[in-house]
Amino acid sequence: MDEPAFDIVGFLGEPGHTASVATVTGRGRPALAMMWFLAERHRLWFHTPEPPGRPSPFLRAAREQHDVAVMVATFNPPADVRQVRMTGTAQLEERDDERVRRIYRRYVDAWAPNWEQQASSASYHLWSMSPDRGMAVSYPGLNDGPTFRWSEPSGLFSLRT
Repeated sequence: MDEPAFDIVGFLGEPGHTASVATVTGRGRPALAMMWFLAERHRLWFHTPEPPGRPSPFLRAAREQHDVAVMVATFNPPADVRQVRMTGTAQLEERDDERVRRIYRRYVDAWAPNWEQQASSASYHLWSMSPDRGMAVSYPGLNDGPTFRWSEPSGLFSLRT
């Protein structure tokens, strides 16, 4: 399929969608978490805690620039069932408090001091992933819809000019 069945970049920008993020631990075991995210600058951005003595497999993947898998989906049948599945390289990012606030504002209606404390905590780290490969599919009326695939780093975000 040459064109996606829905506006993928717009979908990723809709407030409230969470991302299911998967990687492996240092021991090779699967790790999966639901995370808040922000799609901008051709990347998906995350803010993840890492308490002392408890290494985060997601931050490990970012530090070592390993691939992670991400799925953002809705499931409100029969009218709205959409999935965007992506894989790509994760990377640890420099501290950027304003970007972190943009992540939080997608999910938090009223900003409170405890959110600011968490957003600026030294135990949380900003990281991102490049959606290098992936697919988007919708299931209108719970019927299989067309599948759109991309397999290069610019493939997803080049859909919107």
